Amino acid sequence: MQLLQILATATALHSLCEAVPLTTADVKDKKTFTLEQVLNTSSIIRTPAQKLLHVYAKYAKAGASAPVAVRKAAASATVATVAASPEAYDVSYLCPVTVGGKTLNLNFDTGSADLWVYSNLQPSSQRSGHAIYTVNNAKLMDGYTWDIEYGDGSGASGKVFADKVVVGSATATSQAVEAATSVSDGFVSDTNSDGILGLAFSSVNTVMPYSQNNFFDTVKSQLAKAVFTADLKKGAPGSYDF
Repeated sequence: MQLLQILATATALHSLCEAVPLTTADVKDKKTFTLEQVLNTSSIIRTPAQKLLHVYAKYAKAGASAPVAVRKAAASATVATVAASPEAYDVSYLCPVTVGGKTLNLNFDTGSADLWVYSNLQPSSQRSGHAIYTVNNAKLMDGYTWDIEYGDGSGASGKVFADKVVVGSATATSQAVEAATSVSDGFVSDTNSDGILGLAFSSVNTVMPYSQNNFFDTVKSQLAKAVFTADLKKGAPGSYDF
């Protein structure tokens, strides 16, 4: 008898929960939007030696070290930039993002949480061919810096500014924008990309002395649902849906 009473109570509670529908007011003024990717018109062709060196660099933190012969072969090889084949879409996915009033093509990355961009703080040799963010010293987050290294050994570093960032119909009025002062050669050679917008958990953001929210965490309260999806296609532009 006691078991029947427990089951009856559980059933009643379940019915009560199901009887509370999501009202229109719950999603009023919330946003949804789709951000189309743009073509990355060039790709870097690596020789076998360079590809092998790339693998060693990727696992350097685990103690991997490239033999001298591999380093020499990679250094003497010729690197070419060529018109992208459809496969280029499967390597790099770029989307237009407005940062401080300037539209940049950023690589959306779910493996990092830093939003960093090319800026006028970099040497002219690094800025050539890239759209850049012109810093406003009034927006400088004094004492804050960033320094990120990716799994393939590439990296970037610089200063932090609180500025307006617009992605699709979502706007962050005071987003931590990481303005590069220096980037590794691999980034410099990809003139179609003007930086990276990280979508990983904000806890892995590299800003010091205190990590900052990524763009998604900043704007998720504006969205109909606090989720995003990636529709990445083979041989064609895809999209990110928020």
